[in-house]
Amino acid sequence: MAVSEENSSPNADNPNTVSPPSRPARFIQRWAWLIALVLVTIYAGLTFSASLGKGASYDESEELAVGYDIWLHQDFRMEGANGDLVKRWATLPFLVSKPSFPGAENPDWLKAAPYGLGYQFFFGSGNESAQLLRQGRLMVVLLGVATALLVFYCSKEVFGPLGGLFSLALFVFSPDMLAFGGIVSTEMSLCLALLGATWCIWRLLHKVTWGRLLASMGFLALLFLAKATALVIFPITAVLVAIKIFSGEPLEWQLGRSRVFSSHTAQGGIFLGLFAIHGIFCWAAVWAHYDFRYAASPDQADPKILAWRHTSEVAPNPTLEKIITWSRTEKILPEGYLDGMDLLLSENLKRLTFMHGKWALGREPTFFPYAIWAKTSPVLLLLLGLGTGWWVWRRIQIVREQKVRPASASRPRPIFYQAVPYVALIAVFFTVAVGQNLNIAHRHILPIYPAFDILAGGFVGWVWSQRQRFIREVIVVLLVWYAHDAVAIYPNYLAYFSPAVGGSAHGYQNLVESSLDWGMDLPKLKTWLNQHNPRDRDIFYLAYFGTDNPDYYQIKSTRLPSFPAWESEGRYDLMPGIYAISATLFESFYIENEGPWNKHYESEYQNCLQILRKYNAGIKSPEQMSVLMKQYALFKKLRFNRLCAWLRHNRQPDDNVGHSILIWRLTQGEIDEALYGAPAELVENSPLIVNKNAG
Repeated sequence: MAVSEENSSPNADNPNTVSPPSRPARFIQRWAWLIALVLVTIYAGLTFSASLGKGASYDESEELAVGYDIWLHQDFRMEGANGDLVKRWATLPFLVSKPSFPGAENPDWLKAAPYGLGYQFFFGSGNESAQLLRQGRLMVVLLGVATALLVFYCSKEVFGPLGGLFSLALFVFSPDMLAFGGIVSTEMSLCLALLGATWCIWRLLHKVTWGRLLASMGFLALLFLAKATALVIFPITAVLVAIKIFSGEPLEWQLGRSRVFSSHTAQGGIFLGLFAIHGIFCWAAVWAHYDFRYAASPDQADPKILAWRHTSEVAPNPTLEKIITWSRTEKILPEGYLDGMDLLLSENLKRLTFMHGKWALGREPTFFPYAIWAKTSPVLLLLLGLGTGWWVWRRIQIVREQKVRPASASRPRPIFYQAVPYVALIAVFFTVAVGQNLNIAHRHILPIYPAFDILAGGFVGWVWSQRQRFIREVIVVLLVWYAHDAVAIYPNYLAYFSPAVGGSAHGYQNLVESSLDWGMDLPKLKTWLNQHNPRDRDIFYLAYFGTDNPDYYQIKSTRLPSFPAWESEGRYDLMPGIYAISATLFESFYIENEGPWNKHYESEYQNCLQILRKYNAGIKSPEQMSVLMKQYALFKKLRFNRLCAWLRHNRQPDDNVGHSILIWRLTQGEIDEALYGAPAELVENSPLIVNKNAG
């Protein structure tokens, strides 16, 4: 059992001296679970209500379509890299509401195109997309609630009821947990499964009971179904086993006849056996998910049903590719699961990174440290920093005490030892993430945040237990600041940025993609247009990043180059009017000519201008018209990028929608200067062009 910090009053002679619990402490002990349920209810209300005004995120339509397809057709061809746990879980309500599905003859279904299928499911099958989102997101809220309760229980186990409540409060008012608690994506399921698996494994390494064994196997199976990122549990487990064996702590065996094992050899043998049991169980769980069928296709005999295949010319990791190929040959794992592993590896190939106004290609070791700095409340970072210092101090105190009085098996384990699984989760996951090439979004580091909350909350609980009025007042101020930030950014939790980097108003200058802009603000854009551009009195241009549908919200616009390809066809000029540009596209990310405006792009742009002027003087044949239209297609993309480069250096946005869609009112003079004046931004080459030239 852990020493409850609320019940202890450490002194200089013995930091583990326990004094009688105070009246507030008795109240906390008695009502801790009730308070926790109230906090969890607040979390559920905040995250779900915030999601109601948001459109579909980039991945939600395909996540829900693929999940429903699995239930309907046992079809495992699509998007295995993101795991199927959240897909199946979020679409459980569809088995009751029974929305229309595009059908087995749909071209996107036949060719295993998940995003096209998602678009058809949301906007081409007669369904109400808002209702589909509500049902799916409500299920994800339940995952968030489960994660919150697990954070409370884990922290309570180590730091006592007060520490548990502080950890839970940090989770409840975390903008990151609030954001992804209301989005159908893998993040919350991965947070829950990874924390649960790490916690259960650590407990099992100390005492083997039927309950602990079943819980550990269950969480581990959920983890491997949540996302292929589950492989990180192997190094985490290795760290936990090493610390456990070399700590000298005994292992209690309570399956059948109770025994205690103290030798390293005996414990190592038991751990190998437990590892084998877990491996067999997870392997069986994966096969059960895939209906014990190797083939990903629901009907291999039908040649019209195509299978997805990884087609990258460069193997991202030759060793892993060989393992996957061998697994396919021997049918060790289902085809759909192996396809997902292939896709995950291909996603880790070199991609463009945007961070703090700069672009880079491939691995950027500072990306995730910067993302944590930019997207995390200063309060949480401060508490983590102080908590780390406290953790080290407690460790020194214990070592000094053991020199005077040897440790006894009857005494409670030191708190720093009980906190090992959460430190290991953070350290290993962070190290693995930094070593990857996929540096595009803060959400890829999100699973460390529940462990952050546990450690920081435990520190707050210990500080509070010192019963010093000034310290408690400081804690109250910090927690009020922390909660205020979450309430102030409502409902735009995804757009939270620390005041250390300029806050949400300057978020687009720091990080983009799903760290800020995941295509969810079209409903709010429609509201903005109704207020600021009634009856479409001004020309409206839209560059949109996302898979939601502007037509669904009756947004009338001339569509600038976007991602995916929403651009208006044919020829159009840029005129004075309202320009709404998704932050991701504004930073020249996810479009054809990525990165900063450079000499190569400028040369192409000027060449296009000359050709267009020449042909505009007199087109005399269909062949000339064909050349003109091809050149104009390139020109539109380059023109848009040049406009964005000019805006980056000359004009702050006049307004924004949800901080993710930036809005300007541009005059003819500004447009002419941006398109025909000297380039406002001109570097030697963008990272992407440099890489192409090197290849």
